[in-house]
Amino acid sequence: AWAASLVFLWPVLGANFRGLPPGTARWVTGAGLLLSYAVYAMVLLLTYRYITTRVRTPDDAPNGEPIGRRALLVGGVGVVAGLATAGLLRRLYNLSTFSYDGLRLRPADFGPITSNDKFYVVTKNIVDPSVAKSAWRLEVTGMVERPHTYSFGDLTALPSTTQETTLMCISNGVGDTLISNAAWKGVPMRTLLGAASPQRGVVEIVLHGADGYTDTFAIDKAMDPATLVVYEMNGEPLPERHGFPVRVIAPGLFGEKNVKWVTQIELVDHDAKGFYEQQGWGPSFAIPIRSGFYAPDLRRGIQAGSPVTLKGFAFAPTEGVSKVEVSTNGGRSWQPATINHPGTPLSWSLWSYTWVPAKAGNYKLVVRAFDTTGAVQNGRFRRTVPQGGTGYHRVTARVQA
Repeated sequence: AWAASLVFLWPVLGANFRGLPPGTARWVTGAGLLLSYAVYAMVLLLTYRYITTRVRTPDDAPNGEPIGRRALLVGGVGVVAGLATAGLLRRLYNLSTFSYDGLRLRPADFGPITSNDKFYVVTKNIVDPSVAKSAWRLEVTGMVERPHTYSFGDLTALPSTTQETTLMCISNGVGDTLISNAAWKGVPMRTLLGAASPQRGVVEIVLHGADGYTDTFAIDKAMDPATLVVYEMNGEPLPERHGFPVRVIAPGLFGEKNVKWVTQIELVDHDAKGFYEQQGWGPSFAIPIRSGFYAPDLRRGIQAGSPVTLKGFAFAPTEGVSKVEVSTNGGRSWQPATINHPGTPLSWSLWSYTWVPAKAGNYKLVVRAFDTTGAVQNGRFRRTVPQGGTGYHRVTARVQA
């Protein structure tokens, strides 16, 4: 049974929620399974013997009474075990991701930097890893001349950098808010790769997370100075839900490429497929130019002749936002918005536009952004599957007389 379990579970044996790298995790998990099977078999055997073995009793004792008492005792143990199981299930529910998976940024929480507790969250896990910093290791392996293994102390002792980077989920549809911005501190990935000396022919890196998740991107992206292996978020240690103790930040790529709880960087000479690519997502994971409204709440009435300040964000990954335009007539004409927070080439900008509707009626408001190369946001609507959504954010404002 143990050998069969190893074969069946081999694809996920590399996962270790305490942070061991895949190779070590397989040995530890295999040994743990063997111990579990041994204990289970021993408990079954002892319980069976306890129930079925007769104890000598006086001749006048009712037949079967000792066995009945034993069965009653075992039944009591079963009740206790059932209660313990219920407690375990309750604890698992409390540890589960149900309370925060799919957390979106609320309009009131938009700002230059998103606080850690408001930052959007998407996870594939029912229960996320709870990695022990002391046990965590990061391996740089594969097609390298000098494989390296880093402890948390080793990583944080290296020269670090801090940069603002906006992350956005590939499932973030037009008008949705699975997007946030933070200041990340960590080590450029190229520092770790350079120490390992990549071999000729490397085309991609495969990132492995403690939860068994894998994803990939090109070696050129890995060597980009802005691609980081980070351990702080907004001046604090990474929260567990955001990858404690260490995650990857790959600016300009959708959130799934920014692997959390990373334990291994593997260099390969072929086009490897990550978790979501194997499900049909991609092939492009580059974030397109995006913009949107977040204020005011247009469900409330707007008065004709009164000024109203429209607010929103714009994001042009790796290039930065040069300008934002707003239309109040469905896109027939455009007016420049004011960029209140310009951001960086790797982060979002925040804008505003003061509008005075002349008369009552329904107005179709639209926003679009341009990057610093002059490229304009793609206005053609595209659903999020399989390469992320595109299109202009359009809302209706109802103006009252």
